[in-house]
Amino acid sequence: MSAAAPHFLLVDDHALFRTGLGLMLSEHWPQGRVTQAATWQQTLAALQVETPDLILLDVNLPDGHGLADLPALRVPAPQCPVLMMSADVNGEQIRQAREAGVTGFLPKVASAPEVLEAVRSALRGQLSYAAVPYKVLSPARAVGDGAGHGAGEAVAHVAEAPPSALTARQLAILQYLGRGTPNKAIARKMGMNETEVRAEVSWLTEWLGASSREQAHAEAVARGLLQP
Repeated sequence: MSAAAPHFLLVDDHALFRTGLGLMLSEHWPQGRVTQAATWQQTLAALQVETPDLILLDVNLPDGHGLADLPALRVPAPQCPVLMMSADVNGEQIRQAREAGVTGFLPKVASAPEVLEAVRSALRGQLSYAAVPYKVLSPARAVGDGAGHGAGEAVAHVAEAPPSALTARQLAILQYLGRGTPNKAIARKMGMNETEVRAEVSWLTEWLGASSREQAHAEAVARGLLQP
């Protein structure tokens, strides 16, 4: 993929929204390509022809559900990042998307700058949930596998309330950020690779509206996501 000429697969059953978003993508990536699909079957057919650089996928389609049917999409395009879209966004939906390995989530009410930043982040391989309002994310129950060496040590300090859409692993990473732990050490303690840690830190910093790792931890404490 050329950064200036990405290939997008845009999937949405509402023609007006699909056309408008397609025009926005074409305007900002004039050398890129936008393939459009209105149904799940059209999506799978398009993936049999070519794997795009990014799939923008509506959650609710006439013949399928973006989250429930995501495993079928992973067969022809196992490594392709997916940016999920929905007009009805809730914390449980976000949690499911994160657990399914979705690269990002884009509310259909997002502004043009938010849409473009989400797309840029996804193309860079970074998690992109920053367009989802915190008030939408906060009601969802935190879920995490707690896997990895040292994870229990950090998670033990996580506040039990209020609940959040952050996983236990993300909360543990935030604790390590507050201690000034570098990515390499976090990866070793959490049983992750450094690339995964870097992506999580990037997303957490963006989502919390922070400009540094230390500020991300401080903001998480201020919001009640972590105990001081």
